[in-house]
Amino acid sequence: MKKIMILSSLSLYLLANGNYVPLSQLSNNKKKEYNFVEKSKVTKEVGTENQKNILYNNKEIIKLEKKENNEITRDYKNRNILNDEIKPSKNSSSHNFNKDFTVTPRLSYMYVTTDIEGFTEKTHIIVPEVAFLYKKHTLKADYLNVNSKFYDIAELDTSWYRLSYLYKYYNANIGLGYNDLRIDFTEIEEGSIKGSEKFPTLEVHLKNTEDQLVFEYGGFYGKNDNGVKNAYEYYINLGYKIFNNDNLILNVGYKNRTIEFDGDLKIETKGPILGISSTF
Repeated sequence: MKKIMILSSLSLYLLANGNYVPLSQLSNNKKKEYNFVEKSKVTKEVGTENQKNILYNNKEIIKLEKKENNEITRDYKNRNILNDEIKPSKNSSSHNFNKDFTVTPRLSYMYVTTDIEGFTEKTHIIVPEVAFLYKKHTLKADYLNVNSKFYDIAELDTSWYRLSYLYKYYNANIGLGYNDLRIDFTEIEEGSIKGSEKFPTLEVHLKNTEDQLVFEYGGFYGKNDNGVKNAYEYYINLGYKIFNNDNLILNVGYKNRTIEFDGDLKIETKGPILGISSTF
C-alpha cells in the first residue's frame, strides 16, 4: 500500500514538472533507491552479469595460455632440443652383420668304394664340411679321409683337404678351390708310394628349393703341372627341411671324387651319402 502511494505521488509530481520517466526506463540504482525492486534481485542480475564477464575472461586466458604453450613447444623443437626423429640403434650395424652372416656345418656318412690299380675296397667314412656365408660370398672347407685295406696285398690312406671361395650368382655358387692331397699307398711286393699334391680347382655348385625340398648338384675340376693330370668331383644331393627354414636338413645323395696322375695312376672314391646339416 505504501509503494502504491509513493508511486502515485511520484507520478503526479513528474507529470506536473513535465519530466515524467516511465518505470521501465529507470536504472537499477533508481529502482533500488525508490524500493521498486528488491535488493536481492538487483544483486542477482549484477552477479549474473559479473559471472558472464568472469567466464569470458577465463576462456580468453585459456586460449592465450594454449597459444603461448604451442609457441613455446614449437620454438623448443626448432632449437633441436626436442624432435620427432627416431635415432638409429647403436647396435644396428652389428644386427645387420648377424643377419647377413651365417654358418652351415654338415656331417655326412659315406659308404665309399675305392678303386686303385685294379684293387677295389668298400669302407665307411665320415665327411665333415663347413660353410661360412656373408651376403653372396661363401668360404667352404671339407675333409675327405679314406683308409682302405685290399686284403693283405695293399693298403691305401688318402687325406684330401679342400678350401673354396664361392660367389653366388642366381642359384649357382661359382668359385675357386685350393686342394691339398696326401697319399700313402703300400703294396707288399712293390713297396710303398708316398706323396702330396697341391692344385687349384674350378667349382660350380647349384641349389634349387621347393617347399620343404632342397636339390643340390655340382662339382669341380682341376690339375697342375707337377703330376696331377685330372682331378674332378661330381655329386647330387636331395635334402628335406625338417622345419620351415634351413636350420635342420636331412640329406641323401651320391658323390664321386677322382684323381688321375701322370703314369696312369688313378684313384677313385665314390658312393652314397647320408647326412645332416644346419644353419646358424
